[in-house]
Amino acid sequence: MTTTASTTATLPTQDTTTMKTVGKKTLDRSDFMTLFITQMQHQDPLEPMDSTEMASQLAQFSNMEATMKMSDNMEKLLEYQTSQNNLQLLTLIGKEVQGTGNTMGVVAGAVSTTEYTLADAADSCKVEIYDAAGRMVDTADLGYAASGVHELSWDAKTPSGTVVPDGQYTYVVKAMNALGQEVDVDYRTTGKVTGVNFDGGVAQVTVDKTVTMNVGDILVVQ
Repeated sequence: MTTTASTTATLPTQDTTTMKTVGKKTLDRSDFMTLFITQMQHQDPLEPMDSTEMASQLAQFSNMEATMKMSDNMEKLLEYQTSQNNLQLLTLIGKEVQGTGNTMGVVAGAVSTTEYTLADAADSCKVEIYDAAGRMVDTADLGYAASGVHELSWDAKTPSGTVVPDGQYTYVVKAMNALGQEVDVDYRTTGKVTGVNFDGGVAQVTVDKTVTMNVGDILVVQ
């Protein structure tokens, strides 16, 4: 009986080291001048750079310089405009505003004013109320509801009769018409501005000490 020997060849491990690019992705005015001067220093004395080409490069540098200055000025102007807008927002403190959103505030058992608009009459209408953590704290079955504006009436209590803690709450109106179709709902929140916040680059106001509203969502200032 003949025995056949098998030989296993080991292949060399391929180096998979990834090459990383170093340096900047874009050039600024200093880099441009450095390249231009280096090019001038290393040009062939017997074949100097063409004057037209030199003028073209200088023109490009001039255009780049002007564009950068314009960009810097625009950024300064934008910063100034933003600061002025932020100062104007301070005048909203103490005024009553109405904005889009389904939020409401509770302070010592008192609920801020909020309303919703039904696009069509609802054969059945139910309201679900949630706290800031997204937990449902109360529900209300309103039955039939006519189309139009409705002010939410809530006693700030749980089904067991316990008054909910102070804070911001949200509510969702689930309305169905006689055909079993969902009715569109539009929400509005009303309250007095008690603070202004500029954190995160987004201007916001605090309504009734509890509700946070983006300035862009404000519809009416009274």
